[in-house]
Amino acid sequence: MQRSALIGVALALTLAAPALADDPADMVAAARLRAQAAPETLTRRSLAQVALPTYGTAKFRNVRAQYIREELVNDQIVFCGELDAVVPGTTRRSGWTRFAYIPGDPTTIATETDGIGIHELGKRIVAKYCDAPDAKWMSADYTADFQRMPRNLAEAASAAGGGE
Repeated sequence: MQRSALIGVALALTLAAPALADDPADMVAAARLRAQAAPETLTRRSLAQVALPTYGTAKFRNVRAQYIREELVNDQIVFCGELDAVVPGTTRRSGWTRFAYIPGDPTTIATETDGIGIHELGKRIVAKYCDAPDAKWMSADYTADFQRMPRNLAEAASAAGGGE
């Protein structure tokens, strides 16, 4: 009798728990492609600027992606996580700061630390994308893709004034 009661409770809990849908295959492919390209994209010179000129000093953790389906324009992938890097123009590290990376044209990186990424709106952009209650987070961890040293690291190091 006790065993059947336990089975009944387990069955009820299983039915009551929300089912997690699989990540959409097209968004998984898009996120993987953009994550793998992030090191080169964030160190590429554009109009004499580099999105993260101290990328060679950066450490990343807890990088995850969400997708945003758009009806009339291209779907969007946004990455959120934490980074610790040398603040451009200084010798100090940022400490772990949250970031939002929006691949595209233009590439956008925003952090909660002044001096890294978009300055004026950084905290608001991070909050909008990384704290969104309706975000569709994908199950993969993209930290390793972001942590990979970019092929164009020499360019990034020279832009940072000889950083690592």
